Amino acid sequence: MGMFNSIYADLLCPVEKKISKDTEIQIKWQKREARILATYHLGDMLEDIEQEYDNTWIRTDYICNVCSKYTRGYKGTMYIKTEDQKRHFVFVRIEHAQIREIFTEEEFKKRGVKTFVEYW
Repeated sequence: MGMFNSIYADLLCPVEKKISKDTEIQIKWQKREARILATYHLGDMLEDIEQEYDNTWIRTDYICNVCSKYTRGYKGTMYIKTEDQKRHFVFVRIEHAQIREIFTEEEFKKRGVKTFVEYW
């Protein structure tokens, strides 16, 4: 898997129609040396962004904190098992290395944008 960075945002769960607070979107859109487990938010600049991910929409996914099933672990800590993860698509707009917009799939479809980069 290697190193990655993360964008954190509040995202609407399309199943439960509730906000998944401070949800992590893992990214590898920057040059390898910039992938240091850094965290970003809407409006932040992505240093050393790879050219293919700049000035475009990027389709990726995230693990939903609302509709994924939680399991009680050691000492009562709650976590989501891999097999219980519910993932939803999200679209991130990067413009001149800045995180400009983050939309759920439903919100993105309403905009009528047809071109984006697939990220897996």
